[in-house]
Amino acid sequence: MTAYRRPLILSALAHDIHASSVRWALRASGIDAVWAGSLAQSELGPMSLHCDADTGLRMSGALDGDSIGAVWYRRARNPESFPRAHDGDQAFLRGEWGRFLKNVYALTDHGADRLWVNRPNAAAMAENKLVQLRAAHRCGLRFPPTLVSHDPQEIRRFVQRHGRVVYKPFMTHTWKDAETGRMFSTYARIVEPEMLEDDASLLHCPGIYQVYVDKRCDLRVTAIGDRYFAARLHTQHDDGFVDWRVRQSVQGLRAEPGELSASDQAKLAALMRELGLVFGCIDLAIDANGDAHFLEVNQAGQFLFVEDLLPSLPLLRAMSAMLAEGRPDYSLATIAQVSYADYCASEEHREWWAQASETLRDRSPAASGITLE
Repeated sequence: MTAYRRPLILSALAHDIHASSVRWALRASGIDAVWAGSLAQSELGPMSLHCDADTGLRMSGALDGDSIGAVWYRRARNPESFPRAHDGDQAFLRGEWGRFLKNVYALTDHGADRLWVNRPNAAAMAENKLVQLRAAHRCGLRFPPTLVSHDPQEIRRFVQRHGRVVYKPFMTHTWKDAETGRMFSTYARIVEPEMLEDDASLLHCPGIYQVYVDKRCDLRVTAIGDRYFAARLHTQHDDGFVDWRVRQSVQGLRAEPGELSASDQAKLAALMRELGLVFGCIDLAIDANGDAHFLEVNQAGQFLFVEDLLPSLPLLRAMSAMLAEGRPDYSLATIAQVSYADYCASEEHREWWAQASETLRDRSPAASGITLE
């Protein structure tokens, strides 16, 4: 068997089922992956950055040498508490660690033989919706007209000009109503006239307003290195839906194999290069003519729920193989014939669930690959 350098999974969430399942798949293939909350907490030891006029930059410690191959920069967080320090020193230590790691992450292009999934600077930039749409425009992708604003007059003009418009928050937010105890989440929704009546409300919170695509289905494309896995998402009924995540949360979503034209795949590959990403979950809306409209790419998106709905897509194997080989042109044969269903039936999953059940609250143990933030 080929000897691979150890992959490093950076996720600070103990309830991250994606990190747990990928580590399990790697170990099932004889590859011992490291799972750490941040580089500060890595079992690999301390890090140092060196720079001088003669030799330039070099790193030593955790990211030096041949010990670590690919790094999955998934849900990394800076250290927040320091048990051995005085209370008055906590803020100083948080600041110093944050700045130190910011330097480390800014230099991830140093040592080009190490694959980052994704590079922290590229990941941060790709979180911006308009950066994505600018790149989509450059790559020739079709996408709906979009306004990002908190100007009531601009928002009203946009809706009047385009008719049916969808409001989207920058990030999904979930909260608990103090009086009823019910849980609520912000998802995409059609803009209704009453939503535009109050200037103060619109001024108070900027939002994303996008022309609604009269779609036949959603196409979820999981880009893992050079491979693009497409799944068509539908509701269990014939009624239309704006945001498939609402249906997913109530188990009303189904999937079937999707098709991505060679032209669209080439444009999506160009988009990923433009954004500097090697992994991303891409959402496309397919209209009645079969044309694909780009909506967004989530550079740290969830993908196990797709394999849960459509077991024929080897998403867990693909991510694990890319991390094992440390290259985007990986071979699935690198990883044993394992699946997300196998992981859910494993002892490691049972152990993960025992630890994660409190933070996952009322979710099912096989939570369709969802990670709660």
